[in-house]
Amino acid sequence: MSFDVFLSYRRKDPEGHSNVGTVRTFKYEFERHHYEVFFDYNDCKDEYFKDSILPAIRTCRHFVLVLTRGCFDRCKDEGDWLRREIEEAIKYGRKIIPITPDGEVDVWPTGLPESISNALTGNDGLQITTIHTDSIFEANMAQLIKARFGQPQRRNTDEMANYPKLKVRSNLDCVMYVDEEERANIQAGRLAKVPLKAGEYMLRFESTENSQDVVEDNVFSMPDRDKIYNVDLLTQKQERERKERGEFEVNGVKFKMVKVEGGRFEMGATAEQGDDVFDDEKPAHWVELDDYYIGETVVTQELWKAVMGNNPSFFTGDGNLPVECVSWDDAQKFIQKLNGMTGKKFGLPTEAQWEYSARGGGKSKGYKYSGSVKIEEVAWYSRDSGGKTHPVKEKGKIANELGLYGMSGNVWEWCEDWYGRDYYSKSPTSNPKGPGKGTRRVLRGGSWYSPTEYCRVSYRDYGTPDDCGSRFGFRLVLCP
Repeated sequence: MSFDVFLSYRRKDPEGHSNVGTVRTFKYEFERHHYEVFFDYNDCKDEYFKDSILPAIRTCRHFVLVLTRGCFDRCKDEGDWLRREIEEAIKYGRKIIPITPDGEVDVWPTGLPESISNALTGNDGLQITTIHTDSIFEANMAQLIKARFGQPQRRNTDEMANYPKLKVRSNLDCVMYVDEEERANIQAGRLAKVPLKAGEYMLRFESTENSQDVVEDNVFSMPDRDKIYNVDLLTQKQERERKERGEFEVNGVKFKMVKVEGGRFEMGATAEQGDDVFDDEKPAHWVELDDYYIGETVVTQELWKAVMGNNPSFFTGDGNLPVECVSWDDAQKFIQKLNGMTGKKFGLPTEAQWEYSARGGGKSKGYKYSGSVKIEEVAWYSRDSGGKTHPVKEKGKIANELGLYGMSGNVWEWCEDWYGRDYYSKSPTSNPKGPGKGTRRVLRGGSWYSPTEYCRVSYRDYGTPDDCGSRFGFRLVLCP
């Protein structure tokens, strides 16, 4: 396929900001004047560069070079793609027209490779044209197109004029794709009329603000008459932002996951644990973890009920009480159902993830318990619990350095790992996941029934996968 216009540009400026939005503005203005435009907006592999981009340059009528700040900085490198595009255009005698978005580049830069600068100097097609991005942009573009580009190669413009119109309205600026082909730029709140022949299509609407905000319709049917189509990208944006904050909701019940930035820490019998340590906490050893999210609290009874429809707990009366009387196997059933409801991959934390979180991650102050050297500030344990569990985040107990509650006391928390008594002596240093097999699963954190030494951040306990009781609960983890 041949193109009227090939848009060549540097994808990012020296500070790493994308130029795609600016160049896309030019694309739509050319298309508004019925020009066929080649515009590559994704990072591409060398194979695609050779098979798609270079042939498009060889067949285009006009090679438009969008000059943004710092666009020539890497042209000294012979393998630089922008340089290769320009050289290909020169080689095949394409008409090169530079366009400078207003405020970007004032003068033609010096010091370009000879393969480019010699061919550009004195070329009548290379006068730099400044295009304003304010209200006179369309008028300036119309003037430029009339003076420099000639008539477009009309293909099926007349035929498309008779197609029914898909009248699209979106609540966010977006790009519309039809069967993966970019078809229109939709401005928020304004009705866009897109000619579309009757038939079956796959539609995709991608926010120009953030490509993660997407609405897809894989089975769209266009009738033989005009049709209105409303796109709700705002909900997608709000959902993405909520998830970036770690906020989730299931059947009306909200819960929060806290992002933990990975890092290196000393796990096990560290100095602040004093003489309370047991042999299976030794030796203290260094571990490195990737980023992950972990529950701000243990799973509550109201969240369990929202997912499972029942409440196995012994202590009841408040939905914010930890769910308990759940085994490791029960936790896995809950997680499987939760993942089916949310489309996410929640799980139990590894033992290393749990301890790193309890210690406060990269913000750790080296406390013996999770969030304090004074157990009564953070934990419901044998001396202050009154022989029962307490609601999560209950007044009087503080969070640890990461904003996590109850990682000491209240209920024991199941971890994903098999328990290994001597595992620490041979534990991998990077993202350890425990022994490959075993008969018991790791429990951490202590409970309402536990003495002080069992509530320490390094203390290890265990249970068989089917063990359950009023002391056993769990906390979720989610990896990015």
